[in-house]
Amino acid sequence: MKKKLFRLALVLAILFAASMLYLNKKMEEQKDPYNVSTVLDDKGVKLYKRGFRLLEEQLATYIKEHYSGVSKIEFSPIFIQGGEDNPPFTADVLPVIYDEYGNRAVMGKRIGKKGYPSYGTTGDLFLDFDQLGNESILLEVSPILGKKIDVSNANHLPEDAKLTPPIKGTDDNIDSLVNDGQLKNVIKSKNGSTNVEIVYNLQIIRWSYSEWK
Repeated sequence: MKKKLFRLALVLAILFAASMLYLNKKMEEQKDPYNVSTVLDDKGVKLYKRGFRLLEEQLATYIKEHYSGVSKIEFSPIFIQGGEDNPPFTADVLPVIYDEYGNRAVMGKRIGKKGYPSYGTTGDLFLDFDQLGNESILLEVSPILGKKIDVSNANHLPEDAKLTPPIKGTDDNIDSLVNDGQLKNVIKSKNGSTNVEIVYNLQIIRWSYSEWK
């Protein structure tokens, strides 16, 4: 009987210790959302920053070259969701557009009853390491055709890695932001917005992009 009680007490002690470690870990993550070490090591962080820098340049280039009335394009942090407790994790970023009147609008949000997608590892960007440990970075250039371009060795967006119009999700999102009054006089145009300011953001945080404003 004493042995059974001892074993039970030991099991309870182990469970208690494990639960305390889990709670402490969660508290640390909440205190420091920039700590993504549970899903990315230093090598992974470098890969994700390189990949998202190219993705952000791809998105900014598309908006700059195909829309007039844009004064500035910037980006949210890179949001990590899922991972250790809910594998696999995803990484997403949201473009932010400013018109020439100073209005600011975040893409990838819900407008009315319709939601618009974020941009990241769920279809726009593919990040991995090859068998030799080298970085592998693919960008989707045509969602309709499912065409991808290898940009693993690029420091800046190659010409053949530009998005091929039409990009329905992006175009519909911008149209909705204009129709909703969040942006003014941002119009699909071959002239584009030649003097647009572009600000990239490579901060990686564990957070829900849906909560970012």
